[in-house]
Amino acid sequence: MKKIKIAAIAALASLCAVSCQGFLETNPTSSVSDNQVFTSIQGANAALNGCYNLLHFSAGSRADLNGYISQICTFDATGEDLIVYGGWYGYDYNFWGHQRGDIFKSQGLWWYYYVLINNLNSVIYYTPKIESASEAEINNIVGQALAMRGWSYFMLAQLFQHTYQLSHPRNMPGVPIYTEPTTDQTEGKPRGTIDDTFNQILDDLTKAETMLSGYSRTAKNHVDQSVAQGILARVYLVMQDWSKAAEYAAKARAKYPLTTNEQWNAGFNDISTPSWMWGLMQDEENQLTANGDYGPFALWANWVTRNGGDFWSFNCFYLPDAFVNLFEENDIRRQQMWFKADAGYGLYCSNKFYQLTDGKKLVPAGFPYMRSDEMLLIEAEAKAHMPGSEAEAQAIVGQLQAMRGETPTIKTGDSLVEDILLERRKELYGEGFAWLDIIRNCKPIVREGNHDQYSGAVKIPAKSWRFVYQIPNNEILNNPNINSDPWPAGDQNVFDAITVTLE
Repeated sequence: MKKIKIAAIAALASLCAVSCQGFLETNPTSSVSDNQVFTSIQGANAALNGCYNLLHFSAGSRADLNGYISQICTFDATGEDLIVYGGWYGYDYNFWGHQRGDIFKSQGLWWYYYVLINNLNSVIYYTPKIESASEAEINNIVGQALAMRGWSYFMLAQLFQHTYQLSHPRNMPGVPIYTEPTTDQTEGKPRGTIDDTFNQILDDLTKAETMLSGYSRTAKNHVDQSVAQGILARVYLVMQDWSKAAEYAAKARAKYPLTTNEQWNAGFNDISTPSWMWGLMQDEENQLTANGDYGPFALWANWVTRNGGDFWSFNCFYLPDAFVNLFEENDIRRQQMWFKADAGYGLYCSNKFYQLTDGKKLVPAGFPYMRSDEMLLIEAEAKAHMPGSEAEAQAIVGQLQAMRGETPTIKTGDSLVEDILLERRKELYGEGFAWLDIIRNCKPIVREGNHDQYSGAVKIPAKSWRFVYQIPNNEILNNPNINSDPWPAGDQNVFDAITVTLE
């Protein structure tokens, strides 16, 4: 922006591992950063926890932009394997222009990541200046901030440009990069190239991996070295650097077992689950902030929300019959699904996500952002693309398939890759990967089965601009280095030509 307002850390409170409310407020000055907060390692830790608070819980100006957990709901609603029956996410599900630059979604996503980045920049810049801090203390704090900043730029790159394999050869625009705290006098930066963006992502994450060596976190809502390695595995998968994707996925999951069938059947609500590497951790104070009407526990139709206690639920996330039919009969994940005849035309519910109750009272629940099972699937997919590694890929994905009750794949070549991608859909549905996987694999959206009964029979061709959010109008109005002319002549992503593809 022409004059960026830094979301400065303006208040200190007791340090807590789960959530720290009230650390962040918008303030057009960076003076608080060094004068009031970064005078001790305790202040730097409080500032870092403020960043975590924003990542997990901040809603901005809309409840359906309620931290990262609400974005996860969007990424599944816009895919193929979920039906939205009522509720605000029907807007995303039906693709009613939510990618447009003059619509709240684009603005909200841009705001979320750049406010988070601004705060992280203060942590990264000022923490090393604390004279009383040890090298280990500085590395622990700065390493976490670098990992979150790299993740933030990675998310922006996936949302506001075509996937790397399409945009990289064409040197297409990336997103503006800020690596130092901004003030009210900071002029907005240009988009640069997608290579600029990915270079920054890799630089942040590789530094974070080194700095977090030996760091032991107190809660899984924080980032440690294994999470930084997991984010790197995701980045290398998008970049199609297969050997590094496999390497980092194996590193990341080394200390974490797979999710057992018993844990699957217990529902995804406990952050202490050994396979969960990173996620949302709730307590009594923040559970409504984290969920409200726009978190998975209030959206998925399941046995608790359909028959449970005294609490509100939309009951609007269901599974299409075509997706349910992809599971073999003995698959334990299929046994979590059940048909509800009184839901609209009759729809499948899922017990994968539900919040436990104590009588009529909700028990605070957790939600996974990263599991060892995802890392296994990244490793298998990467190995399937590597010459001479197909047998390893079969063995890796076959381990998960056999555990869940599916027939392990014996396919090769592209068919093996497709089997692994199908296994990702089955294992990770509802965890925020559906839309991003369609984009990175250059697939079309073709909704099959009973989608058409809910106005969701959307068909979007592969490589369409409809997969790319436009730069928000507010950014274009306030940033002299970003113009509104459409690409390739200008900076704005195309929207209205749904049939435009990149060949």
